[in-house]
Amino acid sequence: MICEFCFKGAPVAIVKKVCIYSILLLFPLFFGNKILSTQEIDLRLYEKRLISQDGEDGVIEEIFNLIGTTSKYYVEFGAGQGHDCSNTKYLREKFGWTGLLMDGGYADPSINLHKEFITAENICDLFKKYGVPYEFDLISIDIDGNDFYVWRSICAEYKPRVIVIEFNSHFNFNEDKVIQYDPRRRWNGTRYFGSSVLALYNLGRRLGYSLVYQESNAVNLFFIRDDILESTGLKFKNVNNIEKIYTGKPGFRGEPNRDRIKFVSSSGMFS
Repeated sequence: MICEFCFKGAPVAIVKKVCIYSILLLFPLFFGNKILSTQEIDLRLYEKRLISQDGEDGVIEEIFNLIGTTSKYYVEFGAGQGHDCSNTKYLREKFGWTGLLMDGGYADPSINLHKEFITAENICDLFKKYGVPYEFDLISIDIDGNDFYVWRSICAEYKPRVIVIEFNSHFNFNEDKVIQYDPRRRWNGTRYFGSSVLALYNLGRRLGYSLVYQESNAVNLFFIRDDILESTGLKFKNVNNIEKIYTGKPGFRGEPNRDRIKFVSSSGMFS
């Protein structure tokens, strides 16, 4: 009826095309992410490197396009000097995000970067020291060692919405491996660092997070809080299927574990 009224006398084929295009354009305005909620989202299509080490910039941007933001607040450590290979600089400079950066070797007040050595025991005190809110949008964890233990400590007191965390891609998807905790640990350039994808998946599930992606160079994993996925209805490709998410170890680094220090299993770490 509307098409006949608006386009009286116009060829039927043209009228039909105009009506179809109008529906396609207007539908998202009325229903928003409900279109996306019925589709499987493949984050590999969104990898983009502008500043980040690999494709993290594009993946993070797309995740927040989908789930929305709250405070646009991030925390990132170790952030280096806060510029090269940062997972948050793109957000800060293009989208106006703010937040806390920490690193064991650098400080820069102009970007709120503080020189701090991070442990599982001091991380929440550091968050209080620098005024990190209880719930915030993004945390990026990359300290080449105790990442597993620090993440566990953070989520005992804070509720970040999205986690980006480095993992040790030397191990296959079915190997549950975590380094032994030592608060003084610094990476020695060997393969003895971090945790396997399975160990971090186990921790994430315990803390209420779903594994949604591994970037293609096998350096970082991406987790989203379960309640956010439930409230949005978003469905990510292979979510929580570590066998399919894990793609191998193209980004593998480090010399052999010359000290032969043993990894431990995460399975005994949950009370």
